[in-house]
Amino acid sequence: MTFATITFGPLAAYHPPVIGLTGRRGVGKSTAAAYLADALGFARAHSFDGGKAAAAAYFRHLGAGEAQAHAMAHGHLRDVTSPLLPHGSTPRFFLERFGKFMGATLGPEWTLGAEIERIWRSDPTRAVVVESVVYEAAVIRAVGGTILRIERPGHEGPAGIETDAAQAGIVVDATIVNDGDLEKLRSEIGVFAQQVTGGG
Repeated sequence: MTFATITFGPLAAYHPPVIGLTGRRGVGKSTAAAYLADALGFARAHSFDGGKAAAAAYFRHLGAGEAQAHAMAHGHLRDVTSPLLPHGSTPRFFLERFGKFMGATLGPEWTLGAEIERIWRSDPTRAVVVESVVYEAAVIRAVGGTILRIERPGHEGPAGIETDAAQAGIVVDATIVNDGDLEKLRSEIGVFAQQVTGGG
């Protein structure tokens, strides 16, 4: 598998279906990804899974305990100012910038490319859903994947999130509107997935 000038380890010549979800924060991407994983057997990937693991290690290095570091990287402390961080910043301030460095400066082969390869090393036939596509559209296209935007009318999300601006420029294959009816959202995601996998 090749992205730009970097060649990855051998993967199956046949690439299983890959669906990338994009959209603003809070529009339902996690709900959609969970449905594809739980109901249809997709492997669930997030481009910044490795980055979050590295961030948690960094927070531990600065003095956070194991549970605190996990909550700073993955959970309820992401938006809480921390005395461990310069200027009492929130962990999200660091996570956003670290994610941009990995995804934009190093390149998406270091984020999503590595995550997909990790999944396919374990099971080369597994379909993959990427929970949040921001800088990684080219990686998904390189393996023949499709990109789906989820929109939620009237939803603005947190202010000042750089990744929201980045994802807005992605050219997608389809758009689903989440009107707040989660069963309808799951149904429409399921129909889309069946079309992508050839099951419908």
